[in-house]
Amino acid sequence: MKPSIIKLVLFVGFLICLLNCGEKSINELPLLVSYDFEDGKTIGWQPNIPGNWQVVNVEDLMVYELVSPGEQGKIRAPTSWSVLVAYDVTSFEFSGRLKNKADTENKNRDTCVFFHFQDPTHFYYVHFSAKSDGAHNIIGLVNGADRVKVNVEPAGESVFRLTDTEWHEFKVTCETSTGEIKAFLDDMETPILTTKNLTLTHGLVGIGSFDDTGYFDDIKLWGKRSLK
Repeated sequence: MKPSIIKLVLFVGFLICLLNCGEKSINELPLLVSYDFEDGKTIGWQPNIPGNWQVVNVEDLMVYELVSPGEQGKIRAPTSWSVLVAYDVTSFEFSGRLKNKADTENKNRDTCVFFHFQDPTHFYYVHFSAKSDGAHNIIGLVNGADRVKVNVEPAGESVFRLTDTEWHEFKVTCETSTGEIKAFLDDMETPILTTKNLTLTHGLVGIGSFDDTGYFDDIKLWGKRSLK
């Protein structure tokens, strides 16, 4: 075989490896863990305030409840969370159901999904809310300072759906090779919040709120474990 042909074959093989041997796409990630809380247990979950979380019966189903919100600390950020301590992930898909308990007249009401959580002052969160502005219904980044909005949708223009006390399906996905992050509520095909951000590339996932209470159920995490 001519050297030029050998080089071409090797180059094509290299390209195929780049395409197929890299980080798996979101659709190919393995299921790491799932919870329906029907056994009444929360093994694997770590709340920042353990006394504010419990498993309760709601509509004949056992669900994970945030009973009471926390208090603001030195930096402006969500006050309550419970994270899955055994799963430090890079790329992931995190899904489940959530239900906000705040009065529907409160347009600041929120329920949050956390990801790439490294410590109480370094994490991302999706803020699902009943209104849209620079602080509500956003993808937020807490990076050692007050939270900042990082989603590309202009303040006041993101689609918000957390306007009632009904159950809502959620999904958050992240592809760390590109930094692409998407958040879905009810419609699992069209995201309501999107961004590309590589400030934090791994960490834990979790659920909670900025300053409200609520229920969570049917949690599932697909992901690639971090080597860090």
